[in-house]
Amino acid sequence: MATFSWSESNLVGQNVTDGITNLNMGSNDSVNLNTSTYPITRSQNSFSKYIRAKFTGVFTEISNMKFWKDSGDYVTGEAIKASANATYATPSQTGTGDSAIPTDVGSALALNSFEGNATIVYGASGVSGYSGYMRFQLQSTGSTPSGSVNQKSYKIQYDEV
Repeated sequence: MATFSWSESNLVGQNVTDGITNLNMGSNDSVNLNTSTYPITRSQNSFSKYIRAKFTGVFTEISNMKFWKDSGDYVTGEAIKASANATYATPSQTGTGDSAIPTDVGSALALNSFEGNATIVYGASGVSGYSGYMRFQLQSTGSTPSGSVNQKSYKIQYDEV
């Protein structure tokens, strides 16, 4: 049986942290970010996040990986942009140019393995056990209210053999 955890990459050179505890976005490129320490200024973007699913344990194959925003209302002027299978770049506050993150499984982002395959096969030569990168970013406008935004939940779905 596969064990799932979130992984985040940060900084120049792609510093990888497995087993992260939150996907918070803010005004700093850091893992397990505290939003009260690094708030997003109105009309600014968060630093982009580069997140992957990591599968460990013993399994035959992971396939049909999908990612979406499952719950959490937006405040005025707030948007979350996302893409699947993104190429890692040093995170910044520059707008990513991505589309709005899907909000249901029917329009979810389809993920490949980190190596670009449709599946992650346990024990295959050169297979890392990671999905491709999900890049996402919170973007705000001048009409976004000051203070905290609503909590969001994200979901990943996959088939395991």
